[in-house]
Amino acid sequence: MTDRFNISTKKVGLAPGQAVYTGQRRLEASKITWMRYRAETVVRGESATVADIPRPDPSSAEVLWVNVDGLHDVDLVKAVGDRFGLHPLAIEDVVSVAGRPVAEAYEDHIFTTCKMLMMAENGDLICDHTSIAFGPGWVLSFQETPGDVFGNLRKRIDDPTARVRSRGADYLWYALLDSLVDHYALVLSTLGSRIEVIEDEVWSNEQPRRDLPLRAQETRHDLLTVRRAVRPLREQLSLLTGDAPPLISEQTEPFLNDLAAHLMHHSDSIDQLRDAITALLDAHVSILTMRTNEVMRVLTIIASIFIPMTFVASIYGMNFDHMPELAEPWGYPAALAAMLAIGLALVFYFWRKRWL
Repeated sequence: MTDRFNISTKKVGLAPGQAVYTGQRRLEASKITWMRYRAETVVRGESATVADIPRPDPSSAEVLWVNVDGLHDVDLVKAVGDRFGLHPLAIEDVVSVAGRPVAEAYEDHIFTTCKMLMMAENGDLICDHTSIAFGPGWVLSFQETPGDVFGNLRKRIDDPTARVRSRGADYLWYALLDSLVDHYALVLSTLGSRIEVIEDEVWSNEQPRRDLPLRAQETRHDLLTVRRAVRPLREQLSLLTGDAPPLISEQTEPFLNDLAAHLMHHSDSIDQLRDAITALLDAHVSILTMRTNEVMRVLTIIASIFIPMTFVASIYGMNFDHMPELAEPWGYPAALAAMLAIGLALVFYFWRKRWL
């Protein structure tokens, strides 16, 4: 039994700002890792407690990126958020895994939640609730599981010539969002390949696999999951790009506009793929109906040919004494010839009607 349509009621009746984890525990223990870098150096570390997390220095060009894996430990999430001054409503959104993507500009920080989408090895779509916030000199990211799509970004940070090394925390925040959005394209490409396979099966002359409707429905559900990740994020980011808060520099604004354009493109791709899979399901049903009708037509024609023959044979199967032709030597061949003539006449008639 799946929980894809279940709605969490854990927060019903609680006051706004109450942090309650609404998902399922997916890690044994939460983990805190951090990275601080500037144009010249990069330092990485892992903190066992919140007190071990380095403090950012807004007066320097250094950027501190703190990542928390595991949202089930609400006390840890609250402690990290309090250390960096996150708004209580933002902390609430961090652990509300069923919430839609949001983007909020607070007085001293900007907070965003989104969905990290990845394809598992078995082809299942993984949806990880991810929150990213930044303020002067620091960036926070919260994930449900350790696996993420930020590997290439970490490699770019190791490169001294990379743009991210010379920009501030707002650019790192954008770069994290950009990694998520770029991975949406990979997910959509995978789903598009699935649809192409289904399309080849539908329009091939061979009988499609019996699980085709199930695979098509699963693909459509995955597209719905991607849609729930893309559409709200596009709407929320437009609120920041239209009137950018002071924390977002003029250097980063054009990149945010480009990110919004990518989200628009993904949104169009989702609509196109959903229309394609819906059309293929309709075509599959129509083709099955046509094939069934063809079989029924053939069976009807065969029955129409043999019904008159059966009628003649049934008459001669009656126990009557006064049937003159029964005593004649030509009676049996004549009956067979009559039945054959009726069958051939019906075959010729159906051929003229182009039913054969």
